[in-house]
Amino acid sequence: MYSNKSLHRRQRQYISESRSEEKFSNSLIRLNGQSLLDTTGNNTTTRNISSDVVIVIMEGRGSNEGQIGIAMHDVRHPEINLCEFVDSREYTTLKTMINVHEAYDIVIQNGNEERGSTKLLGEALMTAFPDASLQSISSKYFKSERGERQLNSLMNAEVSTVSEGCLRRSLALGALAVLLKYIHETRCVFFRVKSLRIKEIGVDDTCMIDFVSWESLEIIDTDDASKARKCQMKQKRTLMSVLNHTVTTNGYRLLRSNVLQPSTDVNVIESRQEAIEELIAKPQLKDKLKRTLLRSQELDRVIAMCIQTSTSWTVRDSEAKINQIIKLIQTLKVIQVIRELLDSARVKSNLLNEKTEFLKDPRFDQIMEILIEKVDDSLLDGRKNSLHLQNTKCYAIRNHVAVQLDLARQTYEELIAGVEEVGAREIAQHFHNNASVRLSFSQARGFHYTFVTRQAETVTIPRHFLEVFRNRTTVTFNSREVIAYNDRLDQAVSEMFLASDVIVCAMIEEMQPMIPVLYYAMDALSTIDFLCGLATYSDLRETCRPSFGPSFSVSQGRHPILDWADSEKTITNDTCLTRDRRFGIITGPNMAGKSTYLKQVAQISIIAQMGCFIPANYASLPIFTRIFSRMGHNDELMRNKSAFASEMSDAAAIVQYADKKSLVVLDELARSTSTEEGIAITYAICEKVLELQSYTFLATHFLDIAALANYSNAIDNYHFLPQTDENSFKKHKLLRGQYRGPLYGFELIELSTFPDEVLQHAQQLAAELRAQVEDTERDYDSERRRVKVFMSHRLRESAEYFMEMHGEKWKEEPAAIEKMKSLRNYMIEELAKIDRQEQMSQESE
Repeated sequence: MYSNKSLHRRQRQYISESRSEEKFSNSLIRLNGQSLLDTTGNNTTTRNISSDVVIVIMEGRGSNEGQIGIAMHDVRHPEINLCEFVDSREYTTLKTMINVHEAYDIVIQNGNEERGSTKLLGEALMTAFPDASLQSISSKYFKSERGERQLNSLMNAEVSTVSEGCLRRSLALGALAVLLKYIHETRCVFFRVKSLRIKEIGVDDTCMIDFVSWESLEIIDTDDASKARKCQMKQKRTLMSVLNHTVTTNGYRLLRSNVLQPSTDVNVIESRQEAIEELIAKPQLKDKLKRTLLRSQELDRVIAMCIQTSTSWTVRDSEAKINQIIKLIQTLKVIQVIRELLDSARVKSNLLNEKTEFLKDPRFDQIMEILIEKVDDSLLDGRKNSLHLQNTKCYAIRNHVAVQLDLARQTYEELIAGVEEVGAREIAQHFHNNASVRLSFSQARGFHYTFVTRQAETVTIPRHFLEVFRNRTTVTFNSREVIAYNDRLDQAVSEMFLASDVIVCAMIEEMQPMIPVLYYAMDALSTIDFLCGLATYSDLRETCRPSFGPSFSVSQGRHPILDWADSEKTITNDTCLTRDRRFGIITGPNMAGKSTYLKQVAQISIIAQMGCFIPANYASLPIFTRIFSRMGHNDELMRNKSAFASEMSDAAAIVQYADKKSLVVLDELARSTSTEEGIAITYAICEKVLELQSYTFLATHFLDIAALANYSNAIDNYHFLPQTDENSFKKHKLLRGQYRGPLYGFELIELSTFPDEVLQHAQQLAAELRAQVEDTERDYDSERRRVKVFMSHRLRESAEYFMEMHGEKWKEEPAAIEKMKSLRNYMIEELAKIDRQEQMSQESE
C-alpha cells in the first residue's frame, strides 16, 4: 500500500508523462525534408513512412561516447531487435546494419544534428540514405527506465533471447522506449502483455561486410533487391540470385541475412554443412520438403494478429483476421506433413533433428483442436476464383456457432440466388441466351457481365447496361439491378465478417498461452527452407564441403556466378594463403582475369561461412570476421568525392579496422592519381596491411609493387597471362611469379582509332620503362629465404595432417614418407634454380 503523498506523487508523474506523450508525434522533425506537420497542423507522419522497418538510434554521450544503441522492428514480422555496440566515427557498422535489415525509417535524437560531435550522425545518415525517412525527436523521450519496464512487460521469455546484460544496456533500452511509442503513434499498434519476441543481436557472431562491397563484389544488387525476389531473376547476376533456391518469404529473408552477414561460429557453420550433406544424400526427402513448404503460409502476420491489438474495429481488419486464421490452419497441416517426412527419413543431422523436435510440440495439436472446433476448412480445396475465395472467408466459421452469423449467411445466400436469377433473366432478354455472355464476379467490381468476343471494339452493348469497359477479347458491363444487389451483398458480407470476428477474437484469446510455439514453427520452417535451398545449389554444381583452419587453401576453385552461367567454360584456379604467406600480389594485363579472381576469392569465403558447399575440389579456409574490398574507380558525385578520394576513404577504413581475422581484396589501388604518388601510396598501404596480418590479395598494374616480395616473406607474386591464341591453354589461369609478358594493353588500343605514330611512340616509351624495371637488381638471398620459409610451412602442415591421421607412428607411413620426399626435392629444385639464375646474372655482368 502506498501512502497518500506517494500515491499523489505517482499520479502527478503519470499525468505529466501522459501530457508529454501527447506531444510525441508533434515533436518528430524530418531531417531530410519538410516537417512532419503540414501547414494546417495535421499530423502527416503516417503519410511520410517509406519503409516497413523502423530503427531508433541512440548515441552515447560523455563517458559513453562512441557507443550506439539501436532498437528495430519490422511491422511485417512480430519481433523487435536490440543491439548496442561501439562504432567508428564513419558509423560503418551502423550503416551496414541499416542496409542489411532495410531499415529506412530512421529516428534519432534531436541533439544529433545540432551540437558537438553528435552532429556527425545526422549528417552521415542523410548522406548515406538520402531516400530514407530520417526523423529526430527530443532526447527526453529516450528513457532507459521506461524501456526496461516495457521490455519486462511485453517480452515473452520463452522465445526471446535477451541476456541479463541487456538490462544494463541503457542506450538500447532508451531506443526501445522511443520505438514502441513511435509504432503506437504512427501505426496505431499495441502489443499484448508477455507476447512479443525481443532478440538481442550481436555484431561479434557475424562477418561484417561493408555495404559498399555488396555491389563491387557482386554479392547483391542493392538497386534491384525487391525484383530479385519477385521475378526470381532468370539471369543470375549476383551471388544472392545464384544461391536463391528458397520457396518461402522467410526462407529468402534468412538466406539474404546470411549472404550479407555470414556466421563466424564454427559450430553453427558445421551443423549446417551436416544438414546440407544429408539433404544432398537424400534427394527425395529434399524435394518433398520443398514441395510441402510451397503450400505453407507465412506465420509472421498470423503471430502479429495474435499479439497486436488496435483501437479500431473495421470490416477490413475483421476480414484480415479470418484470412490469417485460414492460413494458420493450412500451415499447421504443412507442419504435420514435414514432421512426418523428417521422422520417416530418420535424419541424423543435429540441426534437422532440433527443428523436428520443435515441430513435435504438443501445443500445435492443441491449437489445431481450438481452430477445428469452430473453423470449417472443407472449402480449402485450392480453387482460386474470386467468388470461391470470398465464400471461403464467409463460411470459415462453422454453422450454429453464432446466431447473428447464421442469419447474415442466410441473407447472403438469398442475395446470391437473387443476383443469379436476375443475371439469367437479363442475359436471356437482351442477348437471347448467348453462350458468350455470362455473369462474373471479382473482388473489385462484385457481380457483373462478361461478353467474350473477338470484336470487342465493335460489338454493340444494349443501352440498358452501364459501366461498359472494352478489353482485347472481352467486354465487361453491368446493370442497375445487379449493382443494387452488389450493394446489399457488400453489406451482408460485412455483417458476416464482423460476426465472425467475435468468434476469431475468442479463439485468439484461447490460443494466447500457446503463441510461443508459432515462433518456433516460423523459425523451423524458414531454416528448413534455407537448408533445402543451399542443398539444391550444392547438388546442382560440382561442390565440396570446406573445412576451417588457419590456411586459405582452395583447389580448383570456380567463380560461383560464372560457374552457374556456364560450368563447362569456367576456368578453375587455386588459392593459397597461409599465416606465413598471407599477401598475394597479382599482376598481368587488362582483361586477363584479375578482378574476377578477387571476386571469386571473396564470394567463396562468404559461401563457406554460410555453411554451404563451395564450387571447388577441395577447400580449407579461415573464419573471417570482416571482409574488406576496394574495387572500381567511379566518382561519387552525390558525396562530392572524386574517384581517388573515394579510393582513399575506403582504404582508410581498411587500414584502420582490418586485423588477423580479416580478408582484404584490393583492385588497382591508387590508379586515379599520378604514377609516382600511386606507387608510393600503394607501398605504404601494403606495408600497413602486412603489419595488420590480414589475408590479402592485391591486383595491380604497378610492376614495382611486385618487388615488395623481395623484402617480405609474407608476400607471394602471382600473374595472369594475356589472352592470345598461343596462351589459350592458360586462359584466365593464375600462375605463380611476377608478370613479365608483353605489353598487352596496346593490342586493345589498336582496336580503336588511335593514330599509328602515337601508338608507336607509346610502345617505345613503355618498352624503355619496362627495361628500367627489369634492370632492378634481384635479391637472391631473399628469394632463397622465402623458399625455405614456404617449405618449412608446407612440411609442418603435412606433418600435422599425417599425425592426425595416423598418430605417433605417422613417420613410418609410406604416404607420409613419399610426401616429405617430394617436398624436399621441390625445395632442392627451387634453390638450384635460384643459384643458376644468380650465376647467369653474374656472368652477364
